[in-house]
Amino acid sequence: MPALRRTALLTSVGVALGAAVFLVPSASADIPPGYYDAAEGKTGAELHAALHEIIGNGTHLTYDEVWDALKVTDEDPADAAGVIMVYSGASMPENANGGDADQWNREHTWAQSHGDFGTSPGPGTDLHHLRPSEVGVNSIRGNLDFDNGGSPVDGAPDSLVDEDSFEPRDTVKGDIARGILYMAVRYDGDDGFADLEPNDSVGNDSAPFMGRLSVLLEWNTQDPPDASEQARNDLIHSQYQNNRNPFVDHPEWADAIW
Repeated sequence: MPALRRTALLTSVGVALGAAVFLVPSASADIPPGYYDAAEGKTGAELHAALHEIIGNGTHLTYDEVWDALKVTDEDPADAAGVIMVYSGASMPENANGGDADQWNREHTWAQSHGDFGTSPGPGTDLHHLRPSEVGVNSIRGNLDFDNGGSPVDGAPDSLVDEDSFEPRDTVKGDIARGILYMAVRYDGDDGFADLEPNDSVGNDSAPFMGRLSVLLEWNTQDPPDASEQARNDLIHSQYQNNRNPFVDHPEWADAIW
């Protein structure tokens, strides 16, 4: 994969939708003309099915290729040789990747065990839900569902954890929610992978479910897409997977489906 660097962030504009204010891509966002035509005007299951068809033919990376991709998609805007950790917000050297205590790893926000997809090409290597995280913080999150509440996480004190859930820091809550909702639409059980579904529970463990849906929808509203998240979506589409996260481009579609 080409190691292209992000050179500029996108601008965005606010749009009111009921009581929520979402950010939607400006004219500079890299959405191909007509990309979402088949989804326009649909809601519920019809919208879910239309988006699945639109984003379901993306390219699958290998798990090794994910290392280099994350160094680009999550590059520290203040240091081109650094990578931003999703749960702490800290910057780590891009080449400090691995499995040791002082390194960063590839965090599956949709936990591998919640679908038993491992790290083979497909959901286990999909950049729309994979983010860099310190090894220790990654281990603390484990396969917990997402929900509000808990105690500060060692190494990521702005994130919280309790016995059955994990709450990320405020500035990435929406990013993580939209990654989870993307996975539920992209992997629908028709291509040899598990049918991934969000539910309103915690403690899902090994089932192909992730929760808590009501909280994820709240996070999607509370932390709308910003220029950095839009730029990441563009990079994944143009340089790696050839598909987009529709909930970054249209966050209002989350409530229209669920």
